[in-house]
Amino acid sequence: MADESGIRTTGARLIDLNGEWQLSNKDRSVLVKATVPGQAHVDLMRANVLQDDPYYGTNYIKDSMRKIIEDTWVFEKEFILQEDQVYTTAMLVCEGLDTIARVTLNSVQIGLTNNQFRRYLFDVGSSLKTGLNALTIEFEDAVKLAKTKAETYPYYVPDMFNISGAQHGFPCRNFIRKEQCSFSWDWGPAFAPCGIWRPIHLALDEQGIIVKGWHLTTSFDVNNDVWRVKVQVDLVSHTRQKLTLKYESRDGLSIPEHQFVINAGVTDVEHSFVLEKSRVQQWWPRGYGDPVLYTLEATLLNEDRLKVGSHVFRCGFRTCELDQGPIEGQSGAAFKFRVNGEDVFAKGTNWIPGHVFDQLMTMETKRSILESCVAANMNMIRIWGGGRYETDEFYQLCDELGIMVWQEFMFACALYPTDEAFLENVKQEVSDQVKRLMVHPSIVLWSGNNENQEFMVKGWDEATSKNPYIFTVDYHKLYVETIMKTLHTLDTSRSFISTSPSAGVISMDPYTERYILQESERGLYGDVHFYDYKHNGLHVENYPNARFVSEYGAQSMPSFKSWRKVSSLDDWHPLSRLSVHRNHHGNGQPEMLAQIEYQFRLPATLSKYLNSDPETMPDVPAKTRERLFDTFCYLTQCVQARSITGQTEHYIRGRGEVYRTMGALYWQLNDIWPAPTWSSIEHGGRWKPLHYYMQHSFADILVSGYQAAGERSFHIHISNDKAVPISGELRVRSYHFRSGEFKTQAPIPYSVDGRSSRYVASVTDDLFGNDETLEPQLLLAEAVVRTPGSTETFEMLPQTFPVRDAFPLDCLQCNPMIAVKQFEVLRDVPEATYLVRIVLQSSAIAGLVWLEWAKDEIEGHFSANSFWLLPGEPREIVFSGRTDVSNILEEDLQMRSLWDALDQ
Repeated sequence: MADESGIRTTGARLIDLNGEWQLSNKDRSVLVKATVPGQAHVDLMRANVLQDDPYYGTNYIKDSMRKIIEDTWVFEKEFILQEDQVYTTAMLVCEGLDTIARVTLNSVQIGLTNNQFRRYLFDVGSSLKTGLNALTIEFEDAVKLAKTKAETYPYYVPDMFNISGAQHGFPCRNFIRKEQCSFSWDWGPAFAPCGIWRPIHLALDEQGIIVKGWHLTTSFDVNNDVWRVKVQVDLVSHTRQKLTLKYESRDGLSIPEHQFVINAGVTDVEHSFVLEKSRVQQWWPRGYGDPVLYTLEATLLNEDRLKVGSHVFRCGFRTCELDQGPIEGQSGAAFKFRVNGEDVFAKGTNWIPGHVFDQLMTMETKRSILESCVAANMNMIRIWGGGRYETDEFYQLCDELGIMVWQEFMFACALYPTDEAFLENVKQEVSDQVKRLMVHPSIVLWSGNNENQEFMVKGWDEATSKNPYIFTVDYHKLYVETIMKTLHTLDTSRSFISTSPSAGVISMDPYTERYILQESERGLYGDVHFYDYKHNGLHVENYPNARFVSEYGAQSMPSFKSWRKVSSLDDWHPLSRLSVHRNHHGNGQPEMLAQIEYQFRLPATLSKYLNSDPETMPDVPAKTRERLFDTFCYLTQCVQARSITGQTEHYIRGRGEVYRTMGALYWQLNDIWPAPTWSSIEHGGRWKPLHYYMQHSFADILVSGYQAAGERSFHIHISNDKAVPISGELRVRSYHFRSGEFKTQAPIPYSVDGRSSRYVASVTDDLFGNDETLEPQLLLAEAVVRTPGSTETFEMLPQTFPVRDAFPLDCLQCNPMIAVKQFEVLRDVPEATYLVRIVLQSSAIAGLVWLEWAKDEIEGHFSANSFWLLPGEPREIVFSGRTDVSNILEEDLQMRSLWDALDQ
């Protein structure tokens, strides 16, 4: 059968229906070629019917875009069934139809669909014919249907539409099982596309049987100390048959055959077998061991030993649980992941859809982003619940890379209807997705939704405050009685939580959630989402102390290189109509400006420009306007990186504090389009400073620190995510900006246990001086780690001190004259490895040096970026390219620093 994963599957004679189709609207005034899998918008763009770039400016709210959603779109394909292709059973297999569709074959209706996330199989045996066949799939306006369903429901069920007008989207998304962010979000536009978005094929029976699906789970049997493997095969048989399941392992595992008898009709066959513990190696997340995978081919034979079908699984063996049990000697409860019996500190981020149109988010792009997670030392991503379930290839790559996946079901920031039809639809969705995904060892948690319990408990909509009981009953009915119950009939090898953020559980049996935390309990249970746009992002006292922080973030602009592709000269101002319009987080632009002022004391001319009214400000020459706006984009990214790094390192330090923090997943990893958002990787793949800083903060050994409110001192911690203890000495020095002098503190011995974090030292007046007014300084620290036969050094990200004060740019007293000392394209490296070695030097201190290439086609990342460069201390940087860089030149390298913000 067709399988989007790319893992080889057979089990019927297939007629591939992907590729070229015909697309028309209802009255056939539009008729173009279409590509399947795909969506109508993309086909209309390719045919030049839709001439506006949907991502440019405010095109996404133009009538030309919105009318596409309102029309009915018809996909048609003709195919030939040969005379020798006889069958007893024939099924049309649709891996994904988005969303409200009527399917006909040869003018006979064979099915209706109403869920983007379900796998639909239709019996077409009576309507299929030898010779020419015509398949038609007609998609209705999902936005209109959602609104109609909401209006006819017995009572009002809120989404966030009334709270978030800045999103320029559509209401009532909660009434339809479709990608929720396609109705708009605070980081993305509303397109609500339709189409055959996943593969489609026709299956004819083999030996009287069609194999509908192959599924596998592994679990550890504690009582017998063995691994248990369960294989499930979903079948449709024309007659009663005796069958055999035969296994072949490419990894030397010996598994006996299994014989069974099925009756005519639909049958789900399960076969379990055990493997001795010593025969397999465990799958581990990145940083804790190797992500070992096994290849297992299952073949189904009939009574004559003829092959009916086969499937190749890639699976792993690991135990995983989310520990929410009590903590000895403390109030509250844990919230930590345990893999193979070992507690894991989750270091990572949140994944959103990477493009409005799924087919334009290629697997190559997904691979690049996931490899960027590995490069940044992450071990977990959270698949956020307002987007879409990812493809099998995506999860296979997570398996291979050792990236744990927190998988949410696709419900977000809303309450949902609970009528019988809706719940049955959800039940089938959960069944389809869990069966498909449960083979992947990378998935370590199922989560019911994003922020829906918080929506209800905190009264985001007035209706939930007026009558909380009706929505509490609905909540339990959907997430516990439907989703959790359905999940547990299929997979109990992973933990389930109903929501994130959560207040923890009171009991697992019966499953009882806490729902509401008293003020004294905050941070002691469950996981936390935290956003603070009012205070300085570097003020540590505003960060929560929590067991696990699964969302926290700060906005930045995309780079000017990205922004200029979707904008024009008039848009190049922080408060331009387009800047404000594309920032779907209401007050986002002024908040970013405020954070810049919190962290940097700017020259008066720049500050005046940033805060001016673009409608009334004097004319500014085009080149000047470009330079000023480019500086604004750069500063927002610097502020974002500094703020979120400060938070991240606070949570990592919390591992060794009374808080027992065991996870930090920042919001968000990637972008769906070029806009002001919370991402660390821009749409198109360019790393922001934040991603470089996360690479530093998520390293196995981290030196970090903070300045507490009302103190002159700076407190330094060392965090060790390695399994073994480390020891050595901490070296601290400071650079005084105005005098240009260094001060050095005597080395401080330290030791830190494995998988822990501890306070090491405080920097005080000995280094800073005891003047009443502290002069601006750059604080530098490094931990020297000594082991038998080796010495390694781990640096703290340099901190401007006082950390809590806005750094005065005017203390950068002269142009640092950053220069390239050496530039070398490395050719003597393994094949398909593209490296450029660069050595930089400066004549004066250079702050937050940013490197990029003049040519957009040069893709990849530097070994460090947004760094401080000190006079007399050259720095080597290596660029890792994703494509051949043999023709790259030194003059292609562009450099900037905080001096450029001063020199306006």
